[in-house]
Amino acid sequence: MKVHIVCGSPDLWLPEKLDGFVVGVDRGALELTQRGVPFASAVGDFDSVSADELRRIEAVTDRLVKLPLEKAITDCEAAVELVVTDGFNKMYIYGITGGRFDHQMAAISLMLKYAKQGILIIAVDKKNTFYILTPGTHFLAPTHDRYISFFALGEPVKNLHLDGVKYPLNGYDLTVDDALCVSNEPVATEVTVRFDSGYLLVVESSD
Repeated sequence: MKVHIVCGSPDLWLPEKLDGFVVGVDRGALELTQRGVPFASAVGDFDSVSADELRRIEAVTDRLVKLPLEKAITDCEAAVELVVTDGFNKMYIYGITGGRFDHQMAAISLMLKYAKQGILIIAVDKKNTFYILTPGTHFLAPTHDRYISFFALGEPVKNLHLDGVKYPLNGYDLTVDDALCVSNEPVATEVTVRFDSGYLLVVESSD
C-alpha cells in the first residue's frame, strides 16, 4: 500500500489521485478536506487553521492527533513517526516546497534522519521528485525526464557509479561541496546508481 503525507505548503501540488493510506499534516489536512480527498489521519498543532476549519477536518478523518504548540519536533516529523509506527517504511510526501526555506531544510534533515533508519521518504511537487539513497545498488525509473542531480549529504559519497545518464561516472568520490552532478540527464528508461558509503540526495526535475 502506498503512503502519502500531505503538508500545507502555499503552493501545494497533488497528483490527480492519491491511492492508499493518506495523512494530512496541519493545513495539509484542510487542503485535503477542501479538495474532497479522503484521508485516514490528521496530525498537527493546527495553528494554521481556524476552530471551524478544525471541526471540518475532524468530521472527515478517522484519526486526529492534535499536538501541543510548543514541541521538540515539527508537525511533519510527527506525521512520519505516526506512519512508521503503523509499520510503513516508504512514503511519499507533498507540500514541503514552495514556502519557507527553513521548512524545506528541516524536511531534508528529516529525510536523512529516517534514511539512516532504512525509511525511504520521497518528496514530490509539480516539478521535482527528491529522495535520499543509502549505500548499495539502486535502479531508478525517473518520473521527470529532463534532469537528474545528485548531492552528497553530511559526508562524502564514496565510489559513486552512474549509468543510464548523459554524464556517467565510474568510481567517483562525491563530496558535500561538489556540484559536479547537478543537471545530469537520463538517457535510458532505467538509471543505475551504485556507491559504497555516504548518503546521496537524488533530485529529479523538469523545467
